[in-house]
Amino acid sequence: MKKSHVILVFTFLLLIPYLCSLTIIGIGYDALVLHSADLFRTTIGATVGALIMFAIKATIQRPVDLLAVEINDGFLKQLLRFFSIRRRYLLQIANVILDFILCFAATFVVREFLTLDQIVGKSVGIVMLIMLLSTCLGAYVEYDNLSIDPKQH
Repeated sequence: MKKSHVILVFTFLLLIPYLCSLTIIGIGYDALVLHSADLFRTTIGATVGALIMFAIKATIQRPVDLLAVEINDGFLKQLLRFFSIRRRYLLQIANVILDFILCFAATFVVREFLTLDQIVGKSVGIVMLIMLLSTCLGAYVEYDNLSIDPKQH
């Protein structure tokens, strides 16, 4: 598979949905938690968000493994390994810590750029639509390699 094809699939199937998931965690936290700017409450929200992100990564393990087999580029392979949970225990912990930091930042970014009316309003729907379209595009582009039976057409 060409490097440009892998980058396209990586962007639409993994990166955009990952960023959308972080945004949804930030929106959900800021919409549900009273006094969401409190540091302790944000830390608890980011911890829950990091565990959710770890669970999400478990669901995308097969596409990640299939894409990783197809490429030889070191940098791109490392980016794909970020989404892999089949790693050494220390790297899994580092991955959860990085997700915690990103979820923590997502709550602040959402709070900074969206008003409370936008957070409680249609923002989750818009982000979910972006995630759905991105995932559909990524799966369409790479359907043959990501299907359970690659011989089916």
